[in-house]
Order: sequence, then C-alpha cells, then structure tokens
Amino acid sequence: MPQRYIIVAITAVAALWMYIDRVCFSILADPIQTDLGVSDEQKSYILGAFFLTYALFQIPMGSLADRFGARLVLTISIAAWSLVTAATGFATGFAVLLVVRLLLGITEAGAYPAAAGLVKRWARPEERGRFSSVVALGGRIGGAVAPWLTATLAIGLVGYGFTELFPHNPSGKNWRSVFVVYGLCGLAVAVLFWLMVRDYPPASTQPRPTDPAQPATRVGVQQQPQQPPRPPRTLLQQIGLLAHSPNMWLLGGVQFGVNLGWAFLITLLPTYLNDRFGVPLEERGRMQSVALITGCLGMLFGGVATDSLRVWLGPRLGRTVPIVGTLGGCAIVFFLAPTLPNAWAVVVALGVMAFFVDLHNPSIWSFAQDVGGKNVGAALGWGNMWGNLGAALSPVLLTAIWKATNWDTVFITCGVSFALAALCGLLLDATKPVDPNDHS
Repeated sequence: MPQRYIIVAITAVAALWMYIDRVCFSILADPIQTDLGVSDEQKSYILGAFFLTYALFQIPMGSLADRFGARLVLTISIAAWSLVTAATGFATGFAVLLVVRLLLGITEAGAYPAAAGLVKRWARPEERGRFSSVVALGGRIGGAVAPWLTATLAIGLVGYGFTELFPHNPSGKNWRSVFVVYGLCGLAVAVLFWLMVRDYPPASTQPRPTDPAQPATRVGVQQQPQQPPRPPRTLLQQIGLLAHSPNMWLLGGVQFGVNLGWAFLITLLPTYLNDRFGVPLEERGRMQSVALITGCLGMLFGGVATDSLRVWLGPRLGRTVPIVGTLGGCAIVFFLAPTLPNAWAVVVALGVMAFFVDLHNPSIWSFAQDVGGKNVGAALGWGNMWGNLGAALSPVLLTAIWKATNWDTVFITCGVSFALAALCGLLLDATKPVDPNDHS
C-alpha cells in the first residue's frame, strides 16, 4: 500500500477520536446537568464554550503546523485534548465544566489545519478532494458513533469507578467514567500518530543525485547563485495576508453560516428530542447517531464530486457549484423540518441536512488548499475560526430563541443561516490565491 494512503488513514483515525471527544458531551449534557445542578442557560454556555476557543485558536495552531510540521503539532494536540477529556470526568460544577470545555477547544484547534497541510504535501492536486474527504470522514464517523457509544457506556459503566469519590449521582448515569475511558484511548492514538506519520514524502526530504531539469555543471563555468528560500511568515504576517483576501472573508461567511445551523445537531438535538417528544436517553443517542451516520455518506461522495467537477467545470466552478447546491439543500431541510409529524421524521430530515453538509466539506478543504499556497494551514484555520465562532454562538442563540419563542423559530433561524452561507459560496473564486506570488 502506498505510504500516502497510510498517512491519510492514520490522520483519519485521529479525526475520528477528536470527534468522539467533542460530540460525547452533548449526549451526556442532561445527566451532567442533573448531577451538577446546571441550568439550561449555563448548559448553553458550556456547549458553546468549546467552539469559542476552538475558533480563536484555529489560525495560531494552523500557523504552528505550517512552521513546525503537522506531525509534532498534531501529536501534542491529540495527547492534550485526551487529557482534557479525561479531566472532564472530575468536574464538580459549572465553572469547572466551562474551563475544561474551553481547554478542549484550544487543544483540538490545530487538528484540521495541520491535517490539511499533510494532505497538501502527500496528495497530488487531483487527489486533494478525495484525501481530504477521507480525513473529514474519519471525524464524521467519530461524531456519528459517539452518541450511541456514549449513551451505552454511560449506562453500562454504572457502578464502576467514582462511586466513593462522587456519591451524589441522581441521574443514575456514569458519565464520569465515560470521559476517563475516552481520554485514555486518545493517548494511545497520540502514540500511534507519532510513530506512523511523517511530515513529507521521503523523496521530498532527500537530495536527488541529478535533476534533469537543471543544466549540467561544467568545469570553469560560473554558476548563478540560487535565491535563498523565503523564511516562513510570522503569525501576524499570515493574519494580515488572509485579512486582505476577499476569498478568505467569503470562506469565513460560508463556514460561519454552516456551523451556526449544523451545530444544532451536535449540541441541542438531544434536548429538543427530550423537550418536544419525550425521547429517553438511550433512544436519543441512537437518533443522534442515525442523523450523523447519514451525514457520513455525504463525505464518501464529496471528495470524488469536487475532484470530478473541478475537471469538468474548471477550478472556480468546480469548487463553487457543490458548495452552493448542498448548502441550499440544507436551508430547505430546516425550513421544512417544523412541519414533520414525529421525532424520527425530524431525525431523518436532519440526516439529509448532515449529508449535504458533509458532501460540501471536501470542497471547502480543497478550496483552502487551492488558494492557501504555503499558508494552507492558516487559510483553513481562518475558515474554521469563523465557522466555529458560528458554532459557539449556535447553542447560546438558539437556546435564547427557543426560550423566547419556540423550536419552530429555531429551525427557521438555522435555515436562514444556511441560505446566507450558500450566497457567500456563490462568490468564492479558487483561481485567486491568497498570495499572488505564492506558487506552491
């Protein structure tokens, strides 16, 4: 098997575990709320806290990956977020939960920007969409299995661990042990990643004995001195470069709108199912997993679709068309969802929405790789920053809308958010790099 396939597979495993650690909290939010006496408003802030720091640290962590290599940055990130996940099991109240969720956002922030850099170095341009979709699919699979696996563990681990340390457990669910188990598994993934992954293909790090593209050296002929390589940009230089690119602002608009709507699926869906339909915890976990697994199917086709459309329609429309079409579909789903008669009908509809979101994701990654040049980690980090600011706002805003009006208004708000994201996607142009002088 070619080494680049192994690199992509291991990176996908890291993404899988990242999403398990990220999504598991929402399915445990209700028993945590019961055991620790957290209010609905406090729960919304806890759910949004992760996305806030995850957003703010996207560019700094992406810049570190550009400068020091994805292998080092990702290994440290995996180990760090695994320790934070384990620490969640020892939370004693709102303040501690808020801190650990903020720390989880910081430690996970470098994962996808670093992974995008790995894909750029190991994949050919015509493979970037497919390779990106494999890595993102790993994350989506982790997010899809997390609700079901977490609900099962929370019930199955009752009576094991923490009984004497935390005897107050009115929910009857052992959510503390779930976080500790996930943290220990994540540390094993960090070790595997460090052992298996390298930053560059072997040929790119070793000097070639001859280069047929260069003229042969003749004795007595003076050679022209080579230009020294340009030093990597500082973080502030990268931010300034990105901020001057209209493409980057449009990319931020796309991802902000997408995540504001999509985050409902991994933050408030269990609460919605419980409040409107009275669905028990175990069934909520299965329902959330069904919606997210349906989304994973979109990731299977998204990479092939964006690569094929790039060939058929050219670099600009090949990236723009799948983004606009899929996000428009998401808007329609949210507008129709309030009219559906039962919980499973809503879950299936949200699964279709998740399918469209995952179908568009490889186009976003490939767009950032197309225009990012040597700053691809920072470019993807810029988009992810705005996207996760949208996700951070999502549970707080949508909870406030729910409390002030009803769930129907929440769904309409998500639909409008997707429609505005599609409008931004229509204006993207993958033929205009962030730095016109960067030809990497």
